[in-house]
Amino acid sequence: MGNPPFRPVREIERLLERGDLRMAVAIAKDFAREHGRPIPLAVALRLLPLVASQSPREFDAYALRWLARWIEETPAGTIEQAAHVAGLLADLPGEPGALLALQAGGR
Repeated sequence: MGNPPFRPVREIERLLERGDLRMAVAIAKDFAREHGRPIPLAVALRLLPLVASQSPREFDAYALRWLARWIEETPAGTIEQAAHVAGLLADLPGEPGALLALQAGGR
């Protein structure tokens, strides 16, 4: 038996659980470069609380990129939904419930 195959998304999830933002971001960038697409939106969302706590100056840029992806990947979305999701993102740094609402689809 050899080593199990490297699964970058699972590794990112493990790093996020441990709070290792920088390594998770590095692997996410490598994943995007190698696969020609970003990590799944749900995994990218899990980066945001760590960015808010560990690198607050970068939070707006990360949150705006995530929102742009959400809009692009939610073809049936409405402007009202986008505004609600944007509000939840704005609340995320100080309101842990915002992450749960975003994970539940913005409800």
